[in-house]
Amino acid sequence: MLSPEIQAEILTLHFNERLSSREISKRLRLNRRSVKRVIKRRSVCLVRQTPNRRSILDPYKSEIFAMLQKDPRCTAIAIFNRLRSVGYPGGKSTLQAFLWKQKTTTHRKREAYLRLDFEPAEVAQVDWGEFGDVFSDGVKIHCFAMVLCYSRYIYVEFTRSEKFEEFIRCHENAFKYFGGAPRQCWYDNLTSAVTDRMGSLIQFNSRFMAYMGHHSIRPHACNVARGNEKGRVEDLIKYIRTNFWPGRKFIDFDDLNSQLIDWRNLVANQREHRSTKRVVRLMFETDEQSHLQTLNPNPYCTDEVISRVIGSDFHFVYDTNRYSVPWTLVGMSLTIRVNHQEIKVYYHEQKVASHCRSYLRHQVFTNKAHQQGLLERKPGSQSKEAWQIGAVKKIGSKLEEYLEILKTGHRSMRSELSKILCLATVYGNESVNEACGELLSRGIIGVEALELTLKRLHHPSSLNPKPIQFDNQKLNRIVPEVDLRRYDALLFEGEMKSSASDRNNRGDIDTPNGN
Repeated sequence: MLSPEIQAEILTLHFNERLSSREISKRLRLNRRSVKRVIKRRSVCLVRQTPNRRSILDPYKSEIFAMLQKDPRCTAIAIFNRLRSVGYPGGKSTLQAFLWKQKTTTHRKREAYLRLDFEPAEVAQVDWGEFGDVFSDGVKIHCFAMVLCYSRYIYVEFTRSEKFEEFIRCHENAFKYFGGAPRQCWYDNLTSAVTDRMGSLIQFNSRFMAYMGHHSIRPHACNVARGNEKGRVEDLIKYIRTNFWPGRKFIDFDDLNSQLIDWRNLVANQREHRSTKRVVRLMFETDEQSHLQTLNPNPYCTDEVISRVIGSDFHFVYDTNRYSVPWTLVGMSLTIRVNHQEIKVYYHEQKVASHCRSYLRHQVFTNKAHQQGLLERKPGSQSKEAWQIGAVKKIGSKLEEYLEILKTGHRSMRSELSKILCLATVYGNESVNEACGELLSRGIIGVEALELTLKRLHHPSSLNPKPIQFDNQKLNRIVPEVDLRRYDALLFEGEMKSSASDRNNRGDIDTPNGN
């Protein structure tokens, strides 16, 4: 192809100086055919023009376009196999080159969107981000992110789980950090928030709605595959990946969160935002913070609460790990409360064990104090029944008297002994002995009554709560007790009057007959 300068010179010599193509070709030492093409075109060509040559794919392009329109992800080998069945004689490389050219020249149709603007404290957007196995211990790290849509003020926190309880705990921490709550929270289809969805029909998680109602917040589920609806929190996750994450080293999980808090307070919330052109923290403090809703003064429990029956190895399973409890609680149903740091075990209201929570998998955690005394009752030392009787007698003198009475009754000795040992583990020997003495003084036996007495002694306030106080003082007035014997007196008085009247009537009737 001739350079643009040569083409311009040819046009100038021919049309201005009236030289022929032969003279121009001699002067510029060019092929006469090239000179004639420029003169005939009478324009300077900047891009080489290639002739439209026929391709072996031409008869089959309609079939190719039809397959791509039906399924844009259709692979070259699938299209090649289809074309072979209809007589395509060419090779696979020709088809691949054509498909690659189509992908590079075909642009996806872009959709127009309305810009979303929000009022102060109107909406907060929430999402999770996953950062993989950071510490190579098999535990994935997740990032909880919440951003106030008006000021772009953010709260972020790393967790080792996306469970519902972690989700709610992070909400509580975020609202405390903001000093209030927004009127709405927007989510995508998180399983912690949305149970089921069919188009515009959305079923929220009932436990999640209970938490939203606790703080008077209205949840909103964004449309499926519509990232633009929650673009602020999507941008926040990208901002964490590109601004906080690169080039950092973390000692452990606590160090990871510590560095994130410093970055959040000193960098993310102190930056001048590119959209608002204002400092995020200052915009939040001046325009938005005062519009946040006041939080519910009653704290919301974010612990996970489960129930477990203790097996013969005096351990229970939680999240593939095994944790121990005192061995005397074998066979009992215990309540387990789990937070992000600790696992607490309760027998009714009484705490009997606790462990630090582990996020590792398939581990065993045994407190040696929980197995103390177990070897004394193993086979070879003494029978189970003899050991139980001896252990119950050691609790106190009142239990010895209790056992003597129990022998003459119809109650199950095995069940009573097992339950008494369990109560001694939960409440202590001294408390059980005291409660047993109180029952015996009233002539009552039975482990059920013993347990009720222990509950009354250890939790008197919960069994006798104070009356509820209302703003209307008329509702706080306590109605005096009424002596119902007054009604008995009225009844007896009415009966006496009725009987006297009957006697008078009978006397009036009998007098004429007597005469």
